[in-house]
Amino acid sequence: MREQGMTYVQETLDRRGSAEFNLGAPEFKGRVELGSEQRKVVPGVAKLNDPEHGLFGVAEGRGSERVASLVAKDLVSTVAQDLGASLDRQIQNNLYAAGSMDERIARVDALVESKLKEIFLPTIAKVRSRSVVQKEFDHAGLRASIAKLVDLPHARKRLYLSHLGDARVYLLRGERLTQMTQDDTGLTQQMHAGFLSSEDFEQIDQSRSPSELSHEHQQLFPLRHDVVSVTGRNSTRITPEVDVYDVQRGDRLVIVNGTVQSNLTTRDIQNWVSTLQDDLQAEDVLQRSADDEAGKKTTRPGRAEAGDLAAVVHTI
Repeated sequence: MREQGMTYVQETLDRRGSAEFNLGAPEFKGRVELGSEQRKVVPGVAKLNDPEHGLFGVAEGRGSERVASLVAKDLVSTVAQDLGASLDRQIQNNLYAAGSMDERIARVDALVESKLKEIFLPTIAKVRSRSVVQKEFDHAGLRASIAKLVDLPHARKRLYLSHLGDARVYLLRGERLTQMTQDDTGLTQQMHAGFLSSEDFEQIDQSRSPSELSHEHQQLFPLRHDVVSVTGRNSTRITPEVDVYDVQRGDRLVIVNGTVQSNLTTRDIQNWVSTLQDDLQAEDVLQRSADDEAGKKTTRPGRAEAGDLAAVVHTI
């Protein structure tokens, strides 16, 4: 029964195809291990880069190679379907309905926020139902950051962010790169609980090697990779908060999965995105430079990972 279920799921997702929603530079299949030339068969990440509908995101599945790929693709396909053209029509209906401009925009905010809060639930439900009949899904999980960009009247632009795990969203304005999301990790929990100052958190998070840190901070460094909020049977949070920001023309949206932000520091990311004006080239270079870190023969324990790589860059 389990194998029959897997065949059905595989065929269903294969019919959709990643070409429907991956409109950016192709994601990278991760290396089997640090320093190795051997790569995985399929990437466990999926990207969404759809400027027409203001949809951008990175999803990373967890579990076996095949399951990780299926979970990531399923989420991105759901996002493309539920937050694309149909949501845009609802947004326009609200913007041209009765009421003051503030009231209309408030209705749009409530609409988009509710959609983004719920966007992970269909994939989570599928993972849980599949785990009943398909052993491979027992430990499936998901990490993702999804962004919806909406044009408001009077040339205003609003960015809505939904986040789960360690895929980060940044915004580049001028030469300054600002991190818009916080990772769901043990290290972040230490800071929120008051056991770690924001300055110490930054030092640990951006360290190129744990050997640069004090002994106390070296003990905390592994918590940087301890992602505590992922979907599946043991999920701790499945309906994330939605963050809302006013953005402006010329800002650049940058979304990277956990492996890219582990292999590159924030300064690395800022340097590449500031230097490369073409969005797809910037995506490709972020992925390749992160992959170069994973491919180095020298051992740099603690920071670099050999996982799949995905980055999305969009100039607003």
